Amino acid sequence: MELNIGDIVEFNVEKIIKGGFISHIDDSEIFLPKSLSGLKEDESVIGKKVKAKVKEFKENSVVVDRKAYLNEIKEKLESLKEKIISANVTKVKNSGLVIDIDGISGFVPKDEIFYKKIDHKKYISVGDDVEVMLVDPVRRIFSIKKALPNPWEEIKDLNKGDVVKVSVSHITDYGAFVDLGNGAEGFLHISEINWDGMNDLTLGQEIDVEIVEINTDEEKLRVSRKNLLDKPAEEFSKKYKKGDILKGVVTKFINVGAFVEIDGISVLLPNKFVSFKKGEKASDVLNIGDEIEVKVITIEPENNKVIVSRKDVLSNPYEEFAKNYQIGDNVKGKVKHITDFGSFVDLGDVEALVRKEDMKNEYNVGDEFQGKIIELNGDKIKLAE
Repeated sequence: MELNIGDIVEFNVEKIIKGGFISHIDDSEIFLPKSLSGLKEDESVIGKKVKAKVKEFKENSVVVDRKAYLNEIKEKLESLKEKIISANVTKVKNSGLVIDIDGISGFVPKDEIFYKKIDHKKYISVGDDVEVMLVDPVRRIFSIKKALPNPWEEIKDLNKGDVVKVSVSHITDYGAFVDLGNGAEGFLHISEINWDGMNDLTLGQEIDVEIVEINTDEEKLRVSRKNLLDKPAEEFSKKYKKGDILKGVVTKFINVGAFVEIDGISVLLPNKFVSFKKGEKASDVLNIGDEIEVKVITIEPENNKVIVSRKDVLSNPYEEFAKNYQIGDNVKGKVKHITDFGSFVDLGDVEALVRKEDMKNEYNVGDEFQGKIIELNGDKIKLAE
């Protein structure tokens, strides 16, 4: 390889000697003086790939100047400010794109590629030419977005509360991104999609949304579809009233109970209204898809609140128990759960409490218990050994 003064050479640092660094290009020894390197004189630079300008030729080596090369690059970069320039993609990474501009390498972070939240790896390949604009000359950071018309400028007159038509551009586990039609995207959280908290959207679907937060300088937009939909409780109140006994289907379990669908409207069945047994949860006695009968006990359209009870349509097992037993009778059951103040015993359709002071022995959950009834008052049954 024939070299001339001023040529740019690229090499890997092979070793450190007094006063600089040594490498080779073909049969030529390359010497990079420490004063012209801009590198630390320690083992971390061994193997590092660097570029430098040929400064002079000596008898046994070619002297190169990395600082001169870097200054030349800096001057070139300064001349690129606020200009739209063509670059070639040399690497496509998860974090962005490595580009080349007339021998100068640069980087386009993934957030500077598209205004939309899409996977750049599906749209850009090595060898593609892209138009970029310099945003950080020190770190050689470029932006494709800055070289394009800014869609956020087009929507700067929109305000909180405005209703706009959008299309669903991306669906995630926590919601969806929606396109305003010009490339600007807003975020629609799953809790704002509808009143059920379920994501029923499809890609490309056109919907109306209300703007709940907008900051065009920060390219931030949050929208709500739910705010434009009728509250399910309002629809429910048009058909039914408190006290109605209805049939519904169990659709979902949550910590506090279950959702039951009645005529396409989701209502809440709290755990405390599932059965007469204390501590029993909806998921303990019901399955998704079960059709059950419930009684409407609360309708609050303004708060979008409908509560139903399964317990209120069941025959009261405590009343039946009181018909067949009285204080002093002996009964058998199994210990269901244990608390600091005693244990609850499962007697079939009902539960009874045995306080610690009324127990002679120690029990574990699942143990058989036999005792006599010492209190029988509605749904309060107490036993003692």
